[in-house]
Amino acid sequence: MPPAAVRSGRPGADGGPFPGLADPHPPVDDVSDVGDVGEGCAMDATTPDVDVDEAGRDGPPKARKDAIGIGPGVCHSLGLTALVLSEIVRHDLKDVGKPGGGQAPGYLRDLLKSWSSLAEEGWYRTAAELFDDVSLGQPRAALWAAVFMALVVRLNRNGPHEVQRVISVVAACYCLLGAVSGLPLAAVAPGGGVLLVLGLCAGVMRIATR
Repeated sequence: MPPAAVRSGRPGADGGPFPGLADPHPPVDDVSDVGDVGEGCAMDATTPDVDVDEAGRDGPPKARKDAIGIGPGVCHSLGLTALVLSEIVRHDLKDVGKPGGGQAPGYLRDLLKSWSSLAEEGWYRTAAELFDDVSLGQPRAALWAAVFMALVVRLNRNGPHEVQRVISVVAACYCLLGAVSGLPLAAVAPGGGVLLVLGLCAGVMRIATR
């Protein structure tokens, strides 16, 4: 009578036709053990902080999406618009009143009138004073810093996402306050001009987003 290993159809290490070789297909006494092993592996596996779209492709982490989302993007664009318009005014007025200096720009009267009118509104005074307070009396420097940090966050997609989200939100708050306090600057580009500047600034933010 042939050995038990031959009768079973599997070589064995004990008395089979191939001594010393382990059975490549060992019998499984309890299939539940396999399930337990699989569950243990699944529990030990680490899941990366990524989102998966409908096509099964990995997307950016939620923190990254929050940092470059529509809300912060609108605020960043408004802040850049206010910064551009304020720098235009600064450039146009730098030689006014100096000997041999140029004439005051034509929009200056409308700008001052708009500023005077808005200064009578409580909400505007609150926003302007708050922006001056949080910028430590340096609103121009604060707006420059906020726009710069917004661009850095958008350009650096591989940075620490949680930190970038915080920076993006803080920059968005500064930009929004700067844009509200700079509403009279709309007189620099009346009509559709301010919308054109806003569109260009939004385009800059969109191109900078990685």
